[in-house]
Amino acid sequence: MQDSYREIFLSESQEYLDNMNGCLVKLEENPRDLNSLNEIFRCTHTMKGMSATMGYDKIAQISHQMEDLLDELRGQKKFVTSHIIDILFAGVDLLEKLLQEVRLNQESKTDISACMEALKNLLREEIPPEPSAAKGIETGKSPLSALGEVKFTETELLKFKKAKENGFNVFNIQVTLSENCPMKEARAFLVITNLKRRGEILAALPSLVALKEGKFDRSFLIILAVKEKSEILRQELMGVSEVDNVQVSPAEIKPQASSIPEPAHPQETAPEPSAAATPSGGTGSAGAQTEQPSSYLKKIQSIRIPVQRLDKIMNFMGELAISKIRLVQVVQSLKIQELEEISFTLDHLTSALQNEIMQTRLLPVAYILDNFTRVVRDLARRKNKEIDLEIIGSEIELDRVVLDEIGDPLIHLLRNSIDHGLEAPEERKSKGKNPKGKISIQVTRQKGHISIEVADDGRGVDFAAVGRKAVEKGLIPEQEASNLDVKRVLEILTMPGFSTAKEITDTSGRGVGLDVVKVKIESLGGRLDFETKIGLGTKFLLTLPLTLAIIKAMLVKVRQEILAVPLMNIRETIKVRPEEIKMVQHFEVINVRDEVIPVIRMEKELGISSNDEQDTGGPHEAVSLVIIEYEKKALALLVNQIIGEQDIVVKPLPSFVKKTKGIAGATILGNGRVALILDIMSLKN
Repeated sequence: MQDSYREIFLSESQEYLDNMNGCLVKLEENPRDLNSLNEIFRCTHTMKGMSATMGYDKIAQISHQMEDLLDELRGQKKFVTSHIIDILFAGVDLLEKLLQEVRLNQESKTDISACMEALKNLLREEIPPEPSAAKGIETGKSPLSALGEVKFTETELLKFKKAKENGFNVFNIQVTLSENCPMKEARAFLVITNLKRRGEILAALPSLVALKEGKFDRSFLIILAVKEKSEILRQELMGVSEVDNVQVSPAEIKPQASSIPEPAHPQETAPEPSAAATPSGGTGSAGAQTEQPSSYLKKIQSIRIPVQRLDKIMNFMGELAISKIRLVQVVQSLKIQELEEISFTLDHLTSALQNEIMQTRLLPVAYILDNFTRVVRDLARRKNKEIDLEIIGSEIELDRVVLDEIGDPLIHLLRNSIDHGLEAPEERKSKGKNPKGKISIQVTRQKGHISIEVADDGRGVDFAAVGRKAVEKGLIPEQEASNLDVKRVLEILTMPGFSTAKEITDTSGRGVGLDVVKVKIESLGGRLDFETKIGLGTKFLLTLPLTLAIIKAMLVKVRQEILAVPLMNIRETIKVRPEEIKMVQHFEVINVRDEVIPVIRMEKELGISSNDEQDTGGPHEAVSLVIIEYEKKALALLVNQIIGEQDIVVKPLPSFVKKTKGIAGATILGNGRVALILDIMSLKN
């Protein structure tokens, strides 16, 4: 059981740390961003509680010190500075390190004393608050005297009693709005909404109806049953605009009668249900059966599933898909109507199941991109550069396996842009550019593929400098250096060991970078391209498959080989007479509805040969063409036979055939035969 709690702790803590990183970047850009500050406080507070419960003392200590500092910032006893942001970032980094020790089941050897001391020093510093921003938070024993006494109904007294029995805290909360507060009813509504999220409102003075109509002076009283402590409630309410003062004290309400009878009938105008945990649930009398169940008995809307279990399910789904295909083929050969009906239903259900399982593997690209704001911020400061990062399309979903693999390549590209691409602020000024450089990451979705573009507005790639460096390293002959095109420059940039950096730093100069990016992207069945203009910037384009699992494909025959063409890339299939294929500038083409399309003979392209002439057909017999489309470019693949559509399970190629031109993977057919999957991207090029 401890292991399952540990996994939940690790998963949730990582989410909190990622969230804190993003919010700290926002807070650094806008020190008055109260939403980001509150979110960081919430994450830190939750991590402190979880780690203390699990016995991870160092995480709890750091979280506690960070929470104290954040609390001072929220209460405006201190104000956000770059130094405070740096210390908070250091705290997050230390929490990441401690979390990794927990993940690896290692005894913690990380020294937290320096970070603890830095946080304590910040807390000891006396910083006078800004008069315009100061808001008082007072505490008192009982605010009832200021507003009079609350008259409780029997039902409200019953709720109060049950709340106490169930271990809830019951507080008197007196809220005072600022003088001349505009739209008092709107401010009261915000306070009520915040409190309903925390617990259950037992009573109010004036009534909730009067508060919503604005029928009160400056102060009002709420009696709330809640699990949280009074300090958290005060902090929450002081964050509401125009709230001038909050007093929270324990509610000690003694009913006049010695016993509280059960109500015979449900209250006609029951209090509004809380959106958070409510304490008044439980077994009631027969007369109360029409009441709604307590809102704290929420239905479970989502569950956490280990990735390994999802992978197992996906593997089983792949085997099921292969068995389904084989069954369909056998049933079709038997031609028994009842079996065909069952087979059709099974095929439909299996496809639906397959689609749902595929959806569970998809995650938004934001899962990794959201962390890049911190990466860019740290690298920019290290290089003394000013950089804006723009992320577009982070909501697009991608297969988890692909997503896991592209994080490092993208960080390599970001480092490349920051280190080599973007100029220093002074240099940018001298060129008439904005001193602050810009990096953009744009994600777009195409048919069956996803494109990730990493662009900067820096100095661009100097082809001559690349050529000189390549000659110096013996990578190309000297005569080639003066005649490089974009394609050849990319080949040189992605050669192992190549670097244009003049000195080795902690981020570049070792020749490890773009070659790693290319190898990783191609191992995923993707492609790396780039564009550049001197003085304007550089753009790298990663093209990746949406999924690596199960796809729909068209099976075709080339000689005796069966090939699979991804259906998402097929525009149409046609039959033409051989004489309709014409020769234009040494290339074969076909005219399809006034569109000239290049023709690729697949047996020649893939080097498939056979002594068996039975598949070639006569010289005047019609041939089959599969018209594929990729990035708005069309190609016609000449094949011997079109077999039909089929779901296929994508299997990776072994290492010794991974670089075979035109082949992206393999699949096992229903009869046990292996079919190769065409790589549409390499054919297009």
